[in-house]
Formats: sequence, structure tokens, C-alpha cells
Amino acid sequence: MEGGRDPLTRALNRRFLPAILGREVTFAKENGTALSVMLVDIDHFKAINDRHGHQVGDEVLRQVAQVIVGNVRATDFVFRYGGEEFLIVLVETGIEAAANIAERIRADMEGHIFETGSSGGLSVTASIGIALHSGHPDQKFLIKAADEALYRAKAAGRNTVELAPIYGEGGKGIWPLAT
Repeated sequence: MEGGRDPLTRALNRRFLPAILGREVTFAKENGTALSVMLVDIDHFKAINDRHGHQVGDEVLRQVAQVIVGNVRATDFVFRYGGEEFLIVLVETGIEAAANIAERIRADMEGHIFETGSSGGLSVTASIGIALHSGHPDQKFLIKAADEALYRAKAAGRNTVELAPIYGEGGKGIWPLAT
């Protein structure tokens, strides 16, 4: 898997996501275990690049990846999903535990001073969306739910965690209790 890592952040490359997430969705369905997906997006990242340059932006990305990895288990999977987005597959993790992990990541990032060399330290925040696997066989459904929760986190003012609705029988949304 070493060749499957993003050279900048050391997170897994997105190209491995379908195989890994597909395997974990199958495992969760067959074993009745929980599975959660989290999307983390660095708030106002374009402004960091515009104001401080891409080298500083790259250093922020490296350190954000370290913060994320430092707050998840070795059994979880951290992917660089897009430019400043990370996707985390939280195996055998229900929505409450996922919300706790997300809040830990959010708070750790908010309290962290990102060292950027000559630009000094920067404060950086993140918005996070979480979705719980609800039995749907298509992994894209799970990612889309996390992405919609992330969009709500951004719309709510950023630097926050939002949970996707959990769908019960009949397709009715059941919102998880706030943690």
C-alpha cells in the first residue's frame, strides 16, 4: 500500500477508496457491524493559498493529515479525497462514536497552531460531515450522505460537525441524537 499514499500528506490515495470501502461495506452488512464515513474539509483553504502561497498551503495539508491520523485508530482508513478534503472510513464505529471522533478532530485542529516556516503559525479550522452506513449496498450513497452533511456544516458557519440523517424502514429519515 506504500505506493498508494499521497506523497504530500501520506494519506491513502483516493484510487484505493472503492476497493477498501466496498470491502468494509460488505463486512458491515455480513457481520451486522456499524460503519461510518467522515468527510473533513479545511475551512477557507483557498485563502491560505492566496495569502501565504502554495508551499504554506502544502505544509498546512501535511499537518492537517497528521492531526486527523492522530485522532483515529490504526484500523481506520484516512484518504486524501480532494484538494483540501479528507475522507475517513471508521470501521466498526457507530454514529455516536463517529461524532465523538469528529468533534475531537475539529477541536484539535481549532486549537492547533500550524507551523508554516517563514509565515509563522496559522490557525486553521475544519468542517466535518458524518454518515452511518444504513445497509445501502452502493458505497457512493454513503459518501454522498457524508458530503451533504459536510455541506450543511459549511452552511452552518464552518468549524462544526454535522451528521447525515439515518434512514429507517420505509426510507424515513431518523436524525441521530446530538452528542
